[in-house]
Amino acid sequence: MNEQITQLQERMRLNRMNGSYKEMIETSYQLLRIAKQTNNQKLEMDAYANYALGFYAIGDCKDAFHYMELHADLCEQVGDAEDYMKSYHVFHLLYDYTENYDMAKTVLEKSISLADRLGKDQLVSENCSALSGVLSRMNDYDEALRAGKKAARIAALHDPYCPSLVLKAILAIANACLSIGKLEDADLILHMVMKDPVIQVQENEKMKCYRLAARLHVLQNDLEAALESLKCAKESALKTNNYKYQKEIHEEQIELYQQLEMYKEGFEVQQQQIQLLQQLHQQETANAALELEMKMKLQELERVANTDFLTNVSNRRALELTANEWLLQADRVKENVVCIAFDIDNLKLINDEFGHPFGDYVIQCVAQTCNDLLRCTDKTGRIGGDEFVAILRGISIGDACRKAHDMLDAVTNLIIEQEGKRVPVSLSVGVAESRYGDITEYATLYRHADSALYQAKNSGKSQVCCRLAEPV
Repeated sequence: MNEQITQLQERMRLNRMNGSYKEMIETSYQLLRIAKQTNNQKLEMDAYANYALGFYAIGDCKDAFHYMELHADLCEQVGDAEDYMKSYHVFHLLYDYTENYDMAKTVLEKSISLADRLGKDQLVSENCSALSGVLSRMNDYDEALRAGKKAARIAALHDPYCPSLVLKAILAIANACLSIGKLEDADLILHMVMKDPVIQVQENEKMKCYRLAARLHVLQNDLEAALESLKCAKESALKTNNYKYQKEIHEEQIELYQQLEMYKEGFEVQQQQIQLLQQLHQQETANAALELEMKMKLQELERVANTDFLTNVSNRRALELTANEWLLQADRVKENVVCIAFDIDNLKLINDEFGHPFGDYVIQCVAQTCNDLLRCTDKTGRIGGDEFVAILRGISIGDACRKAHDMLDAVTNLIIEQEGKRVPVSLSVGVAESRYGDITEYATLYRHADSALYQAKNSGKSQVCCRLAEPV
């Protein structure tokens, strides 16, 4: 399992560096599936963080923000410094999107500080590159240049060498140079980047490079060269299906054609813009389909993570979480919660005589029979072996005890046959109540029900023992 996780994390890193964002989303799902199966909350947070980055990159900001929230909620519960570092990193996208650059700057600086402390050089460099862009939008060009240089310095020393990390940093420096008016420096940097063969396989960075070149040409008053650069930028945006950047490039082209009084060419780009808007609508539909698919997969993961594999009732973890939640709610509204603990009498003798596969079949029959007798609002869980617990709320102890007797009668009347003869099955059942909010923890309520269960066992089995909870 650890090797599989390592392979998926490496694939995630490569997907992210190569701009393969849909593949990144699929890999996030695979990581999340393992996280749910193994109850690995750190891995679950990693998956949510990468979901957020992937969906944001394909322009599905709504889902990106949803997964940011899931990551932040889990981080608040069990996160350590590394988890907060990642949370701050992804949240800068939210603030950048809403143009809250002060907050974007704040969370990036927090992420950089934690990454520095934890020795996460790659994330320090990524954050510094992003911070450089934020500072430029805040018109703090000198600081933007410093942040870009720091990003480049760390990226150059990173082992193993990561070309895309270096490209991001260098382009951040070029952007700052353009903003600060250092056109010769920006020109030199962009020429150097264009000659680097690495950029030919980094379409996202190539697109950014050509857009920066277009800005440079505009500042040099060479509008025709700017249009050529934008044409190249659009080719890269088309290859990556980045509709957001295509739209922005079209708008820049139209403005330049108007300045040059090239109205025919400008009209053609406007027609392309209309087609793009239609494609954007189709992409929104595709994203909605992808979102629904992911939600269905996540719902299935949640169901599997909370379900006992043998009986299809809740597993111990899910039952305890639900019970504790109900007890806290019951305390506020003074509602009664009842715990029915039951197990199968003499299952060991059944296993010894007929084998464990048949014993498992008996467990399945008992679980299904008892669960069918309960209300749809009740929760049944298998807590181990042949032991079960049912949690009922909004019910008196008297009604719950009658329900427990119904369960015993139904199991006793089950017709289960093996090797031509009927195998008798019975239950021992213990029932306890929360006394309308006196008990607020599942462990305490279960202890009372379990004590009643053992009283039923010691009194001859195949019976129900009910007891009131003692005041706490």
